[in-house]
Amino acid sequence: MSKPFETTFATLRRGAASMEATEAMQQVVKSVYETGKPAKLVIELTVKPNTKNGGMVEAVIVTDKITTRIPQEAGQSVLFVNSKMELVSNLERQGDLFPEIGKVDRAPIDIDDDGVIHHPTN
Repeated sequence: MSKPFETTFATLRRGAASMEATEAMQQVVKSVYETGKPAKLVIELTVKPNTKNGGMVEAVIVTDKITTRIPQEAGQSVLFVNSKMELVSNLERQGDLFPEIGKVDRAPIDIDDDGVIHHPTN
């Protein structure tokens, strides 16, 4: 019986290919869970002869390529059309309920995959 595929795959790039595939699979599953849309994980292996020994094939070169196709959720905003045919966030006939909200200067933040908030440093 041949050695199982997963045993060989685990040795590619000293385990780095397997780790990348595992992380990619987690990203794919998370995106499907969050969006309800299909995603794709592709593990492509290319096997070429290593003919450096006088043209004889004693070894092969295995190149791996791990790619994902993850659905992106489109952002949405509700905007109104004013009398000048411009998009605005408030109706003209209604006053600003919280006018101070639009004037607050907020620094951008970054939230990583684990939900940890990172504030930019100046």
